[in-house]
Amino acid sequence: MATEKNVERSNKTTGEKWKQAVLVIHGMGEQVPMDTLRGFVDTTWVTDEGLVPRTRPDPNSGQQRVENPVWSKPDRRNRSFELRRITTEQAKNGVRTDFYEFYWAHLMHGTTWEHFKAWFADLLWRSPKRVPQDVFSAWIALWAVTVVVAVVLLASTLPLGDLRQCFAGECDDTACNTSSLCWSWIWPVVGAVLSVVAGAFINVYLLKYFGDVARYVKATPLNVARRQEIREKGVELLETLMGVRDFDPSKHKKGAPYPKWDTEYDRIIVVSHSLGTVIAYDILKESFARINRYLNRGGQARKKQPHRHELEKMLQYAIDTSGTLDVKRYRDLQNLAWQELKSDGSPWLVSDFITLGSPLTHAEFLLAHDEEDLRDQQEGRILPTCPPALEWDSRTKQQHFTYKHGSNSANGEYFRLPHHAAHFAFTRWTNIYSKSSNILWGDIISGPLAGHFDLATPVARLQGILDIPVLPERDQEDKSKGRIPFFTHTKYWDMRVRTGPGDNWAVPYHIHKLREAINLLDK
Repeated sequence: MATEKNVERSNKTTGEKWKQAVLVIHGMGEQVPMDTLRGFVDTTWVTDEGLVPRTRPDPNSGQQRVENPVWSKPDRRNRSFELRRITTEQAKNGVRTDFYEFYWAHLMHGTTWEHFKAWFADLLWRSPKRVPQDVFSAWIALWAVTVVVAVVLLASTLPLGDLRQCFAGECDDTACNTSSLCWSWIWPVVGAVLSVVAGAFINVYLLKYFGDVARYVKATPLNVARRQEIREKGVELLETLMGVRDFDPSKHKKGAPYPKWDTEYDRIIVVSHSLGTVIAYDILKESFARINRYLNRGGQARKKQPHRHELEKMLQYAIDTSGTLDVKRYRDLQNLAWQELKSDGSPWLVSDFITLGSPLTHAEFLLAHDEEDLRDQQEGRILPTCPPALEWDSRTKQQHFTYKHGSNSANGEYFRLPHHAAHFAFTRWTNIYSKSSNILWGDIISGPLAGHFDLATPVARLQGILDIPVLPERDQEDKSKGRIPFFTHTKYWDMRVRTGPGDNWAVPYHIHKLREAINLLDK
């Protein structure tokens, strides 16, 4: 078995400095540039006492430090004067961190009811069998609200008094009484008030928040341009951070070594929230598909990839024995395989993908028609899974997420290229979510992802995503260890949120898990 001790962690020479980038992708709604990033940096760097020795003086004042300072600097990579790069001092492991925000809200402009209604109608007019069990109560509530609003609006436009008389056999009775006069103006007033409230709700809440979801996840002609622009800008930023944005593969001589990539970073961590997790998923997918072949193949007949090989053997063994994955061991091997990929010249620097409050838990109706369609797209590598999809190699007589190139040995340990949807063999995926209760408590938008983006085979379901329930913490039997706060969707990096008397540590459980997932001290 490979261990972290027998892999070369870095190609740097003595004295060279490590540097990493954290790319934060915000969620739905009319976000203000830098708001998400500043709050996130405060939680994950400024207030984290474990990153910098407390004995080190504050670099601004020279006095005893109260918190870890950061500096806001111009950011040419994002190509926006609204955005800044937030940079840090060296942590105790010698690594500096640059925080970036991929801001996309301004690209989702002009959302109208026309954009929203098709998606909303699809949510309502679907078979109950196509509604995931964890949101079935919300689906029923949505129907109930829709029916009530429709009935009241209809009632406000009909002559209910006359209809009641007709049903009572008194259609010719034109007598006017106090009751009929009262109801003749009550219903129109109620309808008018409800119309104003419904209009405000649609304009302020549905269109500005869920309108983003409707436009991004539904590939209709009205939405394609917005989806393309958001993904294109995201891929451009990620490739800029990796140093490959200006590389033209058409001008690269076949078989020649790839250049030293023009980047100052050794590692990139992608953190996303809410709808931003769907966008981040797409950005990673498109970026890796563009660069998965950027590997130096020189001497491939002798070159080996022991960590990639061991990772594939782990998957093959689990399938052969109809078993499950040891997620911790899988993640350790992912990191080793990522280091190995970089040593082969790959510019892929994304070591970790972290999702917070992700609607990808509802992927069967957000990204697909139903569960069967979702699985078909995953098997076809349209929607990458963790672990990645495998293919049969007749020469090795095994399944791989890589394929052979050239005439090297049929031994699977030798040099192979990853297929275009194999990035979760090298990038660890951590999903932090909050379970919901009674729709509004907890986070009904989020949920576990391991069972939705696993490697599904006829004999085994291999899950490589680390799902972490928070707000509140849950025990091994999935029982809550505290109260569920009201609407936790926006509270994953909020230090002030507590979940009961037992949640009295200096650092709340959900913040501890977030810091642990990002692991800024890792290399």
